[in-house]
Amino acid sequence: MNSPVHSFAWRFGGPLGGLPPLVAWTLLGIVGVLGAVWIVVSYRRTLVALAPSPRRILVTLRLLLWAGLLLALAGPTRVERTYAKKETRPLAVLVDQSASMTTPDNRRQRRIDDALRQWRLLAPAAQAAHGQPRVFAFADSPAPVAIAAASVNADLPATQTRLFASLDRLLADAPPGGWGGIVALTDGLDTTATTAADALAATTRTALAAGTPFYLLPGRNRYAGGAFLTLRELTVPAQVPPRSSFRLEVTLDSYQPAARDLPLRLKVGDTWREPEVVRLDAGRRALAWSADIPADAPGTLAIELVAGSAPDAPRARAEVRIAAPTSTRILYYQGALDWGYRFLADILRRDPAFTLMPIFNLAPVGSARPRATPAGALPRLPDVAAGYDAFDVVVLANATAAQLSSAQQTALSTWVRGGGVLLFLAPDDAASHSFAGSEVEKMLPVVFGSGNTAQGEDPAVAAFRQNMRQVGGAHTDSEARFDSEAARATRTPPLSTFAWEPRAAVLFGTELTQAAPRFANYARVRRAKPGAEVLARHPADPAPEGDERAILLALQRYGRGQTAVLTSDALWRWKLDQPSRERGVEIFWQNLFAWLGRERQRGVRFERAPLLTENNRELTLRLVGASGLLTLSARRDDSAVDTAQSLLPAGEDGPARLFTWTPPADGSWVIEARLGADLPVRHWITVATSPGGETSGVPPDEGLLRALAERTGGAVLAGTAPSAWRTVSAEADAQLLRETTEPLWHQAWIFAALLSVYAVELVLRRRQRLL
Repeated sequence: MNSPVHSFAWRFGGPLGGLPPLVAWTLLGIVGVLGAVWIVVSYRRTLVALAPSPRRILVTLRLLLWAGLLLALAGPTRVERTYAKKETRPLAVLVDQSASMTTPDNRRQRRIDDALRQWRLLAPAAQAAHGQPRVFAFADSPAPVAIAAASVNADLPATQTRLFASLDRLLADAPPGGWGGIVALTDGLDTTATTAADALAATTRTALAAGTPFYLLPGRNRYAGGAFLTLRELTVPAQVPPRSSFRLEVTLDSYQPAARDLPLRLKVGDTWREPEVVRLDAGRRALAWSADIPADAPGTLAIELVAGSAPDAPRARAEVRIAAPTSTRILYYQGALDWGYRFLADILRRDPAFTLMPIFNLAPVGSARPRATPAGALPRLPDVAAGYDAFDVVVLANATAAQLSSAQQTALSTWVRGGGVLLFLAPDDAASHSFAGSEVEKMLPVVFGSGNTAQGEDPAVAAFRQNMRQVGGAHTDSEARFDSEAARATRTPPLSTFAWEPRAAVLFGTELTQAAPRFANYARVRRAKPGAEVLARHPADPAPEGDERAILLALQRYGRGQTAVLTSDALWRWKLDQPSRERGVEIFWQNLFAWLGRERQRGVRFERAPLLTENNRELTLRLVGASGLLTLSARRDDSAVDTAQSLLPAGEDGPARLFTWTPPADGSWVIEARLGADLPVRHWITVATSPGGETSGVPPDEGLLRALAERTGGAVLAGTAPSAWRTVSAEADAQLLRETTEPLWHQAWIFAALLSVYAVELVLRRRQRLL
């Protein structure tokens, strides 16, 4: 049955009746403003001077009269139209009350609570478009409920979720004319459908035949299912040098109803270490754990980690190749003239285990001299992180922050975070303090202080001048410079000696720390950052902050890389103070650079490869460091039967080469990557079937909900009502029955009011002797 709909409008009459409303209002506004200006001006220039108060009263009365006359001349008319409204189809609301929707998370929030909260915001728009909706709740089959009771888990079977069957049943039981739409508050989990794609296709066909769109409103919370513990990521270097050590890092993903202790068992080679107990807090947690592992003789070191003591405890395996690298590639940036570079370059170039690439930027900041690039040196630091991939260690020596652009500092930070190594050498307060608050300082293990240069002098220029004073002025002959420095070294005060911390012997070994380096100058830093490792201090001078002595050598992990700061000079004066056959300085620098570059990734390696995946789910593996024909194969590690499978290449992503693999069965699988005739690189993956079920903690299937909405012409609701619910104009949606008009100004009392205002004005004008 049709119901009438009333609509009201304002229509101009009189001389403005035939004009468009915008033009009519514009003309009326212009005339009104001009008349108001004329009224104000006329009362300011009267023949008799008026006091301010009478003038304001007269102006107000005349303006009221003018506004009334304009509106009367415009002839506004009230128009009332009555339409025959077309009948709309009702809306059905289907509320999922299965266990997955009603199980609270650790915050006591349920998915049904989240969905109902969103529905209450959209309900007014749905009611305006379709009338009062009809609400049903389901787990096994739909049943009518009141919307107030939909937030309570009623006595409905909750062992399974029959989403598609409930939608089909609701479509079959639709009222005459069908549903105008079905709004489903659900997480999209159907635990009965053997093939979700077939059930989706069948339900979609039924909805399209009935002309009923689906509007899906997903419910979300943080429910993670029952208690679980998995090893999410295991990180070890692919290759380390002999007689060194490396760090194993693992991330555990855990959900525990109550806090408990977990033993971690680590097997290195053929030896099990004593278990280490870690604390698992209640709730969803990610826990990081690490261990230092020595690498002795060359070969392949097998590592196995077991989390827990149960037979089915999660475990992870890895291999680390122990072999001397062909060379440690060093990029050396020299920011100011200093004797240390030539001294250090001679040491490294005498050892074939190192390759050195210099960058010279010796002109002071603001200098007009061109910065020429010597033969064999790079012109400048790279502006992108990929520009540092050809190096293992980057050295910033005697540099200032003004010499490095923002892009260069950001690129260097990104490279270090991805696994690079940075060594910062700055035995000068002004140069090092210029990096305070910079991107470089964020990476380093120490905090710099503010500069101590003279007022008005650029810190970089001060650093350059100090280095120039150390060298002794300009010389054209390099031997003359050497003689000058050698002579000056004999006149310097006694050299200070490194005071090693106990941690240095653990990291470096006694070979590096058996000698005590000696130095003349050092830069004073404020303090070490939390988590940094201070390896050497000044024998006597105190640090600017705290009760410790001044820092000389400190290290810090930064992402997957590492940074180090050496605040002393390059120890060249120590060499001049030793007999010519003494090699203590050379051993120190060679061992330091070899140790810093020990974990730098070389060769083929897996990048962010998972430790756990699901059965029959396609997996993409990323490999980096491959420059030739690369082949991948997968085989069962826990089966005596040959199960080898070849993995298909899937393209490239920057420096990474991609391969896809779909695990065919549960168990422990090993992925082998071969590059030519090289030894294979292995990665172990545990394949397990997803538990599924109502309380498994599976997240909402929003992909299925989106497909169901798009195929039926509906939408996934996200805070705004769909366009189909928006109110349309009555003229476009219904038939006009009648129209009545009523002039608003053709009434006696309105004209009487205007005459009264005019009469009051005349009386006041007479009293003020204006008439």
